[in-house]
Amino acid sequence: MSSSVDRIDPRGDLKLRVGTTQKDEDNQPRCYLVCSRTLARVSPVFDRMINGSFAEAKPKDTEHWTIDLPEDNPSTLELFLNIAHGHLRKVPPALSLHELYDLTALTHFYDATKILVPWIRPWTKALHDATSGPDVAAVPKLIWIGWELGYRPMFEAAVRRVTMEEPGSTFAEGSPLYQLPMSSDIIERICAVRYETVKALLGVIRSFVELLTVVDERPRWCRHATFMGPHRCESMILGSMAFCLTRAGLWPMPEDAWDVKHSVLGLYEEFSILVIHDIGQPVEGEGDHKGCNPREYLMDQMREVFARMPSPLKEADMEQLVAQEKRLYMP
Repeated sequence: MSSSVDRIDPRGDLKLRVGTTQKDEDNQPRCYLVCSRTLARVSPVFDRMINGSFAEAKPKDTEHWTIDLPEDNPSTLELFLNIAHGHLRKVPPALSLHELYDLTALTHFYDATKILVPWIRPWTKALHDATSGPDVAAVPKLIWIGWELGYRPMFEAAVRRVTMEEPGSTFAEGSPLYQLPMSSDIIERICAVRYETVKALLGVIRSFVELLTVVDERPRWCRHATFMGPHRCESMILGSMAFCLTRAGLWPMPEDAWDVKHSVLGLYEEFSILVIHDIGQPVEGEGDHKGCNPREYLMDQMREVFARMPSPLKEADMEQLVAQEKRLYMP
């Protein structure tokens, strides 16, 4: 192990050995000299470590007083320590989304998020472009940041974006969404709403395909259909739909909503841009089949799906968010 010590407090009485399982660029854990009383004041968890009955309690020989924090990220903990010790010039005016996520996850663990209050507004304001690009972990992390900081606009917007705009891979088991350090109940509700909405959208197309393929003994979709008459109208509609859905990777129709790779909005877009052909008026004087084109019918059905779509959030969630905000900002 490297013998160098970063002196957060030159007169400190405690060493923190950090990251023995999360190595830095030099493949070495980091060691910080800190003030134990400062850490005990800002963090009830550190207070129990330092003044409680843990094995880390202060030994008689303070020169060798060291606490190991093997799971913590050294750079994230260093930022936390600089804030706790009042080294304000070492606190950056802006953090990346991933840096802020790591910091809030750490302060949550140590029950010390309150010390971030002076920087919450500028840091969150700087995240307006944080979710651009292909990083699938970005938007889910905003859910946690908004929750931990009691910032309702960010939290609600992130929940809405994840539910509506994230691809199917975001909801796969083991994805970053399931690794957020928060109640799984909210995450389960987001997944459930996404699943039911995708299922309903698939159901619109699947039900309509069944209408196109009924036997002659039942009412047919074509308004000019006759008993035992030709199925040219339905065949034209079905063929054009199948062609477009095949190009979108949605034909044959997925059996389960979990198999859909598209986001909710992405799936809706694929369905809304279907090029659906009809046979029109093939023979002058016969029926005009333009009225058989199902585009408006399908769009109305999908709009009804969204009208019935519930929010993943409950009033209790909002109450908890308000309580967290008060906890952070009230003296």
